[in-house]
Formats: sequence, structure tokens, C-alpha cells
Amino acid sequence: APDPRTLVAKGSSASYGGVGRAHWAFQPVKKPAVPAVQNAGWAKNPVDHFVLAKLEVNGMAPNAPAGKATLIRRVYFDLLGLPPPLHELQAFLNDDAPEAFARVVDRLLASPQYGERSARTWLDVARYSDTKGDAPRQDDLRYPHAWTYRDWVIAAFNADLPYNEFIVQQLAGDRMQAVFDRKARDKGQPAAENRSALAALGFLTLGNQFDGRRDDIIADQIDVTTKAFLGLTVACARCHDHKFDPIPTKDYYSLYGVFANSTQPKEVKDLPTLQTKVSPTPENLDYVAKSAELAKRQQALQVQYQELRRAGKKKADPTKRRELVRLERELQRDIGNLESDHPGAPPRANALFDVPRSRDYPVLVRGEAQNKGEVVPRRFLEILSPDPKKRPEWHSGSGRAELALAIADPKNPLTARVLVNRIWQQHWGVGFVATPDDLGNMSSTPTHPELLDWLAATFVENGWSIKNLHRTIVLSAAYQQSSQNNPQFAELDPDNRFLWRYNLRRLDFEEMHDALLAIAGRIDLARGGRSVPISSGEFAQRRAVYTLIDRRNPPELLTQFDFPSPDVASGRRYETLVPQQALFLMNSPMVIETARKLVDRPLFAAFKSDEERVTALYLAIYQRMPTKAEVALGLRYVKANPTGTAVDLASESPPGPPGARDGRAAARKMASPKNQGKFSTRVGGVYDTRTPLDAWTKLAHALFQSNEAMFFN
Repeated sequence: APDPRTLVAKGSSASYGGVGRAHWAFQPVKKPAVPAVQNAGWAKNPVDHFVLAKLEVNGMAPNAPAGKATLIRRVYFDLLGLPPPLHELQAFLNDDAPEAFARVVDRLLASPQYGERSARTWLDVARYSDTKGDAPRQDDLRYPHAWTYRDWVIAAFNADLPYNEFIVQQLAGDRMQAVFDRKARDKGQPAAENRSALAALGFLTLGNQFDGRRDDIIADQIDVTTKAFLGLTVACARCHDHKFDPIPTKDYYSLYGVFANSTQPKEVKDLPTLQTKVSPTPENLDYVAKSAELAKRQQALQVQYQELRRAGKKKADPTKRRELVRLERELQRDIGNLESDHPGAPPRANALFDVPRSRDYPVLVRGEAQNKGEVVPRRFLEILSPDPKKRPEWHSGSGRAELALAIADPKNPLTARVLVNRIWQQHWGVGFVATPDDLGNMSSTPTHPELLDWLAATFVENGWSIKNLHRTIVLSAAYQQSSQNNPQFAELDPDNRFLWRYNLRRLDFEEMHDALLAIAGRIDLARGGRSVPISSGEFAQRRAVYTLIDRRNPPELLTQFDFPSPDVASGRRYETLVPQQALFLMNSPMVIETARKLVDRPLFAAFKSDEERVTALYLAIYQRMPTKAEVALGLRYVKANPTGTAVDLASESPPGPPGARDGRAAARKMASPKNQGKFSTRVGGVYDTRTPLDAWTKLAHALFQSNEAMFFN
């Protein structure tokens, strides 16, 4: 078969001329008029007019409003990634004022936990990891200060940093430092306080290091930049013109030149520090001493390397060379661990800087390094340039600042649309366009194109405020609908593309992890700092956003619950249903310990009746009141023998579908009174004593197994 790289593919950017350029996403954003609707009384804001207009055209109507308990649980998980505390739940249920929900939303957007929830979503896009990914599986080298980028993202969301500045700082924080310092001085702040902007450059520097292959590192930087901010797969043009979008190979190498003229410090000590003053604490003094020891080891290795070089290739001992490589790797690992874990290590930014002398780079024909084509200037993508024939060339430094400003330009047709689509997805589970990292010609048509453009235009008008965008969406009547099914509408629109109901959504791993800790009263809400293993003693109580992510060997628990690969930009987590997830909820010491902590609280024992205790469990786990039938079922369960199997619960169990076999009799036959529901856990290599779970703990544990605990509607 012929090599497709040497041909012009039918429908490719090279053959279809203006067809690819006519794609909706490449057209300027024009704010549409808010449509008139028949049921105008239902609408709470303009979002509802666009949604309702689509429903009415298709002969459909919106669902009834969600209950207040459902609504507050929904918005808490959406904005904070946590369940509502019981006192907040009760206060909202008792507040009948029309603006009660708006007050809740404003309080959540002002909460420090908002930034942690939003940051985790962005870190998926930024392919965040604490390790480099270029070492054997068991010995991946650390990015000692990756956490400074994570903390910068959290702080940026909490401060509602305008999205255009959010873009510029992550692509060119070093080039724009003078601008940031001037803004700080205008606010009466010392310029040094703005050094944290350098941490934003972790967006570019924390990717896979590909064993030092520079072409692949730059390809990764191009890929994450264009997917994250533009929703385009520009990296597909590395070896040939893009097959579906109007992106020629020349455009890829224009961006290649931008990143090739940027360099990262090779040594940790050369990274810019984010700490202006260092106090002589015992931790700092110990860090200085250990750093000196590692410096001596490094100096000794350099001497041995010099001896090898003097000996030449023919006389050099291959065994000694391999030994030096091994020692060098161990040294780099020890330096990384010291910088990552030692409390006295000053925080540093994983920054990059422009090379002293910048230059343009040639096209590599078919992606082959030895097959160089014409040299192309550094400049923006042709398809997104106002005048493709008069694109300005970037000669000042690397061109990262110019690239950042071009992406953040209000006239860029993609930037605001991509971000609005991501935020809409965060609230609905799926965006207007189902592929958030690709709005090109291969993407689906937006379900609500006018609403997408209205939100994008309004977003820019409102100063690129992400918090304001969240507020607009969650205060709409569309967002506040029930998720209850309507068989008639489900037949017409099974995927709910027209938004006639709210989408039932499963908690992601971080939400599930943090909810378990919060429900048990064990969560540590301390903010920021170094990444920690998810099961490391006292740190196991921290929010999951602070988990150490090993690029080569991510925690198995995360991958079982669909944590995305940190090797690529991931704008959407694709959900799977596998047995390991249910087995985790059944057998995990974390879940069992949460159930135990819940019933061991003094407040739980202080309740005057078992009915109150059952109600308390439902409120804590589901954030709602139980029905009378659920209270009765819970009481019968705890009054049974310790296994919870001797009582006949058939009268409370709903019948199966017609024709299904009744498994209740078989279940009773298989039930063993010897099964005491014991709990054991391994800590520090030693198994704790297996202790039976009492009836209340088992009831709480059983409630955690339900879909209601792991979903919100």
C-alpha cells in the first residue's frame, strides 16, 4: 500500500480548501439574541431561554425542579467536590427565601475548597504528575517541586484569576514577569510577591521527559498547549498536514520553534526559588547539611566522568561507565526525594526561560530528523490569524509571550468556546461538544450552538471570570431540574442532548475519597504543600488533590476509578464499570473505617432512639431524610443477629422484573451465621486483629454500597 504520508488525503486540509475553514469553531464568536419562549415563566436567566427554545421546537418540556436536599448535594459536589455538612443542609432546607440557593452558591464560590475542586479538573488537562516518566517503572525520577504548580492552579481558581491571564502566566510567566511586577506595584504590593507566577510554567515543564528526546518533549508541549486552550490536535501535523483540520505541517514547526527556543534549568538548585527569606530553623539547617552531602557526591561523580572522557572510548572500561550511570541515577533520585520530601527544602518553580539567541527551525519532512525542509518563522496558526497572508513573525525571544497573547486574544474564536465547553461539562457530565480537547472538524456539532456562543461572548464581556460563569450556569432553572426519568422524552432523546432533565452523575475518585473522609469527620482541609502518597499514615486524611501522582506507576486505586493517564491532556474522564470498584467499596479498610467512625461518634450514641440513629446515617451518607420504609428496614437489620442474615427482609425487598428468577430464597440458603463481618487491615506490614463489626457499623457499611452514595442526581 502507498505511504499515506506522501499523498494528499481526500478531505484533508490540503485538498478541501475552504471547506475546513468553514467549520463552525473557526468562525468569530457573535453574541446571539436571547430567544423568545412560550413558557417564559420557567426561565431564571438567559441560559434557560436557549434550553427551553430547543425543547419547545422538539415538542418537549423541562423536568420538575429537584428537591432542595438533592440540589444542595448536587452543587456542593459540583463546586467543592464534597458533600454538604449537615448544618449547612439543615439551614438550606429551613430557608424559604427565593435567594436562598444563590446565597449557597456565592458561599461555595468563595470557599477555599472551590479552588481544590476546580484545580483537579484542570490538572487532568495539564497532564500533571510528580514524576518524569523517563525511568524504569520501579524508579521513576521525581519533579521535586511539581506541587508548586498544583498550588498555583488552586490559588488562581480561588482568586478568580481572569482566564486570559491564567493562559498567559502558564505559557509565558517568565516573559511577562515585568508586567506582573508593575501590576503588583500599582496595587501597593512588593514585586517579589509575584514570583509565584513562575510556578505557573509547570504547565509546560511537568510533562513526560521521554528519556530526554527533545523532539518528543516539544511535541508534548505543543499538544498540551493547543488541546488545553484551543481544543485543537495540532500535534497531528508533526509528520504531515493535518488530515482533518486546516493545520499544515508548517504551522506545527512554527510552534516547534517557539518551544525549541525555551530551556529548563538542568539542576534543581538552578530552579528559581519562590521563597524570598529563609529562616534558620532546624529543618532548614538539616536540609542545607544534606544538600551539601549530595553536592559532594555529585562533584565526585563529575571527576570520574572527566577521567572516562580523558581515557577515550577505546580505553574506557564499559563496566565502569555503566556503574557511573547507575550512580548518577541514584544521585538524581536522592536529590529529587530530598527536594520533594524534606520540610526544609525551599519551594522552587519548575520554570523555563528563553535561550540567549533565538532562531527559527526547519520543517522535518515526514517527521524525520535527517530530512530537513524549509525553515519556517515562528508565528501563530494560519487558521486563527485575522489575515493569514500577513501573519506577524515573532523575533523577540522565544515567541512564547506572543503565542500566549494570541491565544488569549478576545477575538480568537476558539479560546472562550473551549473553556465554556469545559465548564459546562463539569456541571452536566458532557459538554455542548462531547470532545472537550478537540473542537476541530472531527468533533460533533454542538448540541446548543447559540447557547455556547452566548456564554462565550458573555464570559469575555465579564472579564473572563470563571466564577461568574459557574454562577450563571448553576443558577439556571435548567441546572436545577430533577434527574427523574420521563419515558416519553427518553424515547425521543435517550442521551438527554436537549437537556429535558439533569444528568445522573457518578462521583469521580477524588470526590468519593474526600466524601468518605468528610462523612467520617476525618478530613484534613489543610491547603497546599508537598504531594503525599494517598495511603501514607496521617496524610491519608488529606484531600485527594494532594496525592502524589507517579507517571509510570499511578496508584492502582486511582486507575480502578478511571483516573486519566498523566501522559496526555485529558479533558474528560471516561467512566467504566468494573468489579474492582464494587469490591473496593465492600472490602476497603477505608470504607469500613468510615462506617465505624460514623457510628463511634459520641453524638451517634447520644440519640434517644434507634429511629433517630437510622435517620442520622441516611443524613450523613445520602444527605437526605430516609423514607418510613427505609427506617423500618434499617431497624429490622440492626435487630437481627450479628450477621444481618437471619431476618427475612422479603416483604421490604422490591420484586424483580417480570420473568426474573427470585434470588432471595437462594440468598437465605447461602447465608452463613459464622460470617461475622470481621474487619482487618494491614498497617506497616502487620495485620491488625480481626474484630467483628457491630450491627450499626454493618448498616452504615451497607449504605455505602448503594449507587446513591456514589452518584449524585
